[in-house]
Amino acid sequence: MEKIIRKTLIYKSNVEYADYCLNHVEGCAHGCTYPCYAMMFKKRCGIVKSYEEWTKPKIVGNCLELIEKEIPKFKNKIHKLFLCFSTDPFMYRVNEVESLTINILRILYEQNISSVLISKGLYPESLIYDPLISKENEYGISVVSL
Repeated sequence: MEKIIRKTLIYKSNVEYADYCLNHVEGCAHGCTYPCYAMMFKKRCGIVKSYEEWTKPKIVGNCLELIEKEIPKFKNKIHKLFLCFSTDPFMYRVNEVESLTINILRILYEQNISSVLISKGLYPESLIYDPLISKENEYGISVVSL
């Protein structure tokens, strides 16, 4: 899977259910046939050029390092950290994304930060049984239809 490098990862959110957010992947492999808001936004901003490019996700290669670096700055401000506004944290059959998401959740647990996650993919059983993932996290499923 292709990787990209970012300068920052955690950012302030203006939604009521999560005050901060991170997007550790650029793009989404779901390939939804409806006009995806995230894809259209990223296309409008010039981050992706086409639907085909969008459906070949790229992992933020320095994601874990950025989280370790940025958490001390935000730790006392974060009530809930949202994963993710412009990608899916558990893309169906994309193991690299699932593994990275699990590692992020473990780091957040070590820092006593809980998360809100929404996915169209399948949630792994490790979220239930992994002792290094917060039981305070909130999980949702996005269901769409044409």
